[in-house]
Parts: sequence; C-alpha cells; structure tokens
Amino acid sequence: MFTGYPPYGTYQAPYAAYPIPPPGQPMTAAAALPHFTHFPQPPPGYPLYALQPARAPSPPPGPPTAPDIPTISPQIASNQVRKLIVTQLKMAEFEAIEPRALQRLELELVAFIQALYEQAHEYANLASRAIPVADDVLLACNDRGLKAKDLHSIALASRSAGWYWLRWVLAVHRRQQSLELPPSREASPELLSSDDEGTPPIIPTTLRSLPSYFPSLPPKHTYLKTPASPPKKAALPSLERKLKTAGLVQESLKNLLTATEDNLGQEDGELLGHIVNCEASMYPRKRWKVMQQ
Repeated sequence: MFTGYPPYGTYQAPYAAYPIPPPGQPMTAAAALPHFTHFPQPPPGYPLYALQPARAPSPPPGPPTAPDIPTISPQIASNQVRKLIVTQLKMAEFEAIEPRALQRLELELVAFIQALYEQAHEYANLASRAIPVADDVLLACNDRGLKAKDLHSIALASRSAGWYWLRWVLAVHRRQQSLELPPSREASPELLSSDDEGTPPIIPTTLRSLPSYFPSLPPKHTYLKTPASPPKKAALPSLERKLKTAGLVQESLKNLLTATEDNLGQEDGELLGHIVNCEASMYPRKRWKVMQQ
C-alpha cells in the first residue's frame, strides 16, 4: 500500500557551500571545482532503472518484392525446344533425324515464335496497350497463316485424346528418348604436301654460300617470283611523231623572230616592245651645227 512520498529533506542531501575569496584574490582550483566522494542514494523503496541503449530507427517498409524465379539459361531453353520437336516428330511417325536438321528446325521454330510475339506486340501498341492480349495474338496468327479454325480443331483433337495423350507425352519426356544419329563419315585423306618431301631440296648456286643457321625459304606456292626490274616500255610511234612536230614548230618560230628583229642601234634593246627611234636609223652620225660669226 502506497503511504505517500517522504519529505524532501530525507532523501535529498543539501548542496555544499562554495567558499568565496575576498575581493582582489583569485579563486583556487580546489575551491572552484569541489569533488563529491559519493552521490546520495534514494530510499530503499524505489528501485534503480538502468538506461537502455538507443536503438537504430527501423527502415520504413518498402513495396513487396516478387518471388525469385529460377533463371532459364539458353541451354535449358534449347533442350526444351528440341524435346518438343522430337515429340512432334514421333507423333508424325518419324524414326530418325540428323543433328543439322534438328538444329535447323529449332532455329525456324524460335524465329517463328519471335516474329509472332513482335507482331502481336505491334497490335497492342496500336491499341495503346502495354502487353498483348488474346485478340492481338489471334490477329498475329492470322497474318502468319494460322487460322482460328485450325487452332480450334487442334484444341478439340487434343481435348478428345484426353488423359491418354497427356500421359504419353509425359512418358516421352521422362524417358528422354534420343533419336538415332546417322553413321559418321569416313576420315578425310591426308592432304598432299606442297613440296617434294622425299627428295632433297634444290638449293640455287647463289644461296649455297649462306650460313646454315639462316632460315630456309618458304614453300614455292607461298610467294611469287617476279623479275628484279620491270622491262622498259617502248615509246609509242604517235608520241614520237608529236614530239618531232613540236620541235619543228619551235625552230620555225625561233627563226621567224630572229629574221624580223631590228638590231640597228638597238643592240641592248628588247626583242619586242622596245622604243622605236627613227632618227637613229636615218642619221647614224651626229651632225654639228656651225654658226658664222
């Protein structure tokens, strides 16, 4: 039964009195910072509570994540597609298939499904849909030659087969029956050597003086023998005739300019365009005028 709180002075010790020095004297460290030997303890009726460490705030809950789906590697997908092709071939009463033909059928099937999905996605984009729906897939199948009635007949046939057909397919997948591979072809004959290996190599006279540690020449079929310098081509007759005609024209022009040049009193003049001086040709000597006194 709670009888009430005790008086204040019973569990709270009075504060210590701090000594104050007279004016003009500094305060000592012992007087400024008193040290208590122990703190007053509460009465026995009140228990002691230890402080709990601060907890880190928990992060807010995020959106729910999708469950982890096991990844399918390209090898696993390829094996499943090949199993499907083998099952369909077994149903069509085929006995064996070559690996190349199986690989070609796999590539054709994957390409057809990819093209079908892309076309269905285009129909969905035209209708402002994020993902294609059944109508988009039916339109894409119709464009690819798969009619709706054909797909319906296949669905009815599979439904009529019922559980027996499903068990047969599962049994085929469990047994993982492998098709008979064709026999391997015979080994190819060895290729003929490019040089005569049985006979010793013929070394030219010019190469016999080379040291033995020099590398040998490559096989004959790896390089092409060409002459050291290509033969000079003879000049064409028409070109020689043109050069001869040009030389004759140049000589004729030179003779014509020499014949028409006037060098009288103009030895240092230019060949053409010099100043014409008629008096120099008419009066070669200078005449002095004599005046009578």
